[in-house]
Amino acid sequence: MRRKLSGDLADLGPKTVLRLLAVTQPSGVLELDTDAGSLSLEITRGKLAEPAPGEMQQLRAVFTSAIGEFKFEPAEAGREPEKAITLGDLLEMLRPEGDRAAAFASDLDLDSLMADQIDDERAAAAPIHLLSVGAPDNPIEDLLADLEANAPEELLFAQVGVVTLDPRPWRGTLEATWRRRGWELQLFGTLEEVKADGLDVLLIHHRLSSTRAGHEGDWLTLVEREAPKVPVIWIGPLGDTVWVHRLIDAGVAFLMPPPQGESGEAWQRFQGAVTTVVDRYLALTARAETGGVSAAVAQLVDSLLHESGREHGLGLLLQVAAGHFQRGAVLAVEDTCIRCRAGFGYPLSPGSAVLPRGVGLIERVVRSREGVIGLDADSGGALQLARVLGLGILPESTAILPLCSGASVVGCLVGDADGQPLPELGELALFARRIGGVLFEE
Repeated sequence: MRRKLSGDLADLGPKTVLRLLAVTQPSGVLELDTDAGSLSLEITRGKLAEPAPGEMQQLRAVFTSAIGEFKFEPAEAGREPEKAITLGDLLEMLRPEGDRAAAFASDLDLDSLMADQIDDERAAAAPIHLLSVGAPDNPIEDLLADLEANAPEELLFAQVGVVTLDPRPWRGTLEATWRRRGWELQLFGTLEEVKADGLDVLLIHHRLSSTRAGHEGDWLTLVEREAPKVPVIWIGPLGDTVWVHRLIDAGVAFLMPPPQGESGEAWQRFQGAVTTVVDRYLALTARAETGGVSAAVAQLVDSLLHESGREHGLGLLLQVAAGHFQRGAVLAVEDTCIRCRAGFGYPLSPGSAVLPRGVGLIERVVRSREGVIGLDADSGGALQLARVLGLGILPESTAILPLCSGASVVGCLVGDADGQPLPELGELALFARRIGGVLFEE
């Protein structure tokens, strides 16, 4: 690491700063200036001089403070101290007496993490492991059907309304594709049937200009009424520039020409295009009005990952999570499924590591960008999540935190303390919200 780091301990506590430095093993000087005192630690390749017994009381006071500032000044590595300990060792020394030790760098098998996939024999021994990326399994549709039959209230589908005179092209493949993405299609045959309340996106499909002839005012009124509440996508002939301007003035969010045909290759191209557009506007409407990641956290994450690269981002996140959870896992949010990518403590299995889209427990986190702390362990969604993690049931004190890339949620961090109450997760949640793009963006 060659970048200077500094920030407020209210954004990122001293133990989290120490843990992040322990993972990347830099050389330099860490300075902490807190209401409990100040200190300076000289670090050489992630190691420092073993503190004297009389120094531990001051170290504990400084590292438990949340008021003050931190600064890390990188430097060339010198000679290691004669009696050296790692930053991970120091964290263990700072842990309160009787506190159950969480896994740390020396306990987590990063070779297994970076492997493409581990076999069953290694899985039993590796505290942390990475599952392979493959196509979603068909059985996830059975899981979704099971929830629909037994606990429909636990589902959360994005609602996509389509106004069209001919619903046939919209059914079949397109409807099934959208359902796998966690979208539910609602079809309206006429303008009068439209009930936009509860919709996330509204599409109006006119194959010919004559469809609106004589009723232009009614269609514009519909757009004006619904556009402030939901994105309206107009699909129809766009050759009349005056009409296009009237639609724009009414509030249409996006205009698309109709497909050249409603079957065959032309319709397939249109399906891909309209799915992309709907996905874009669903992502926009799902953005919650939550505060951004602080500049200190953003700077720290960017600096730590600048040299270590994308492949270590997952390991870094799990190392940090191990300071808060006894068990943790990272889920990737994909177009048609939620896939477990890696974890520690949970008996993960490649054969059951996929959830369907639409399970409300996860979808609410994805769409709101707000984490969940605590859950109903007997609910259908929680039981399906437990299955993905290799358990029969999750403890109620389980956390699900969003992993963000910009304003979008691209994954989730799941963790628990093996049935014990969870610690304060504010710092971890901030870190998770910044690192998602590093983990999953191409």
